[in-house]
Amino acid sequence: MQTTFEEASQCPKCKNPGMTTNESKKRVIGRGTITFFQIMCQTQLCPWYETVWIVQVNEDGSIPTAYAQNLKKQYPRLSPEAEQQIVDAVNNQLKAETRGDGEIRGR
Repeated sequence: MQTTFEEASQCPKCKNPGMTTNESKKRVIGRGTITFFQIMCQTQLCPWYETVWIVQVNEDGSIPTAYAQNLKKQYPRLSPEAEQQIVDAVNNQLKAETRGDGEIRGR
């Protein structure tokens, strides 16, 4: 499936067109000049607002499919019990650091 630049420059979350913030070219032996565009989401209500992604355009104008989207997740999802243990540990650490009865030495 071929992707157009307009499709590739749409925000992956809100699907609105992004803004090109940077462009760089790289010469690759056997593949010609590859252009990389940094594109940023400009939609303020989008979770990816001001997030940058890269679009690669080959010398012949083709845009390869996104590599990372096709990868299998490396780590299995945590169990609900493990998630709760992490949340509890972070909350306990936050309480310990902000309760105000700590002692500062050496000052």
